[in-house]
Amino acid sequence: MKSRTLCAVVVSVLSAVSGWTTPGAAQVPGPNNAITDVPGIRVGHFTVPDSTGATVVLAEGTNGQGVGASVTQRGGAPGTRETDLLRPENMVEIVNAVVLSGGSAYGIAAASGVMSCLEGQHVGFPVGGGNVVPIVPAAVYADAGRCGGAARPDFSSGLAACSAAASGPVPQGNVGAGAGALAGSVKGGIGTASVVLDNGVIIGALVALNSLGSPYDDRGNLYAASSQLGNEFTRLIPSQGAQPKVAKIPPVPAIGRGTNVVVATNVALTKAQAIKVAEMADDGVARAVRPAHSPYDSDTLFAIGTARLPIASLGDPAIVQHQIGAAAADVVARAVVHAVLNAQTTSCHQNYCDSFPNACRNTK
Repeated sequence: MKSRTLCAVVVSVLSAVSGWTTPGAAQVPGPNNAITDVPGIRVGHFTVPDSTGATVVLAEGTNGQGVGASVTQRGGAPGTRETDLLRPENMVEIVNAVVLSGGSAYGIAAASGVMSCLEGQHVGFPVGGGNVVPIVPAAVYADAGRCGGAARPDFSSGLAACSAAASGPVPQGNVGAGAGALAGSVKGGIGTASVVLDNGVIIGALVALNSLGSPYDDRGNLYAASSQLGNEFTRLIPSQGAQPKVAKIPPVPAIGRGTNVVVATNVALTKAQAIKVAEMADDGVARAVRPAHSPYDSDTLFAIGTARLPIASLGDPAIVQHQIGAAAADVVARAVVHAVLNAQTTSCHQNYCDSFPNACRNTK
């Protein structure tokens, strides 16, 4: 009893001196319930329907240039670009964009198109003589849910996605990097979510869900449905006895699946701080998809801070990191649910609601 009392006192003191909030403290989604609720973030898609695509998250700092960022990579089958640059000991401190793409390793080419787009706006790391090199990390996976065709995201795909990038509502489901995605055995896709904390911290996540693991249990209930804020998952009906009704589909190669994610916050983050936020946020993937981080998944998560709030203005930086990382894990889990619910049935794969009609309202 004494130890519980002491714990309560410590929590009270931390809350008073730092603005730290405990899990369950006042939290609401942002106006778009999307990663674009974070100031400085824009999202664009390039889509080849039922096949492949690329998604770009543009990140603009207060100076019109890049923002602090880092990455965690836990899947055993990654396809990445510029992730070594995000290690704290390496020189460049900012990124200008992050690309998530289908197309397996070929899809990395989309990042070059984003570079060209940003170079034309004179956005990037200055290298002298008025020249810049845009810093554009990327993560890719194979399109496990494509319905034939040989299209791959390329330079022009990245250029188009960058040119289409916008703030405001973010298209979800079978768009961009989600066009050819599966989630276990049902259609995967793009999902996003956000949260605004009571101290002004905003956190958003964008998920490209192409996981080998399943987002639902053997009765069809989504693992992360309980993470909802308010009634954002009103389409779901808890299932007590439904049996899986997933359509039989030809086996697909396990290699190259994965859940690739971008998490953003309006708080300024160094690369070292962003690593810890990324590691904590990545737990949201494991809460929403089982199994996660397998030898066959890419599972890469980028964390970026757009520096609208100095971290020191919020209190002890370590406590603020804790707050952001803990909240970000929930936002990622919610974004996975939105990816599942926004995915549409294609000619070759059913979506979640068509596979489990008793679990969804208004499926038609």
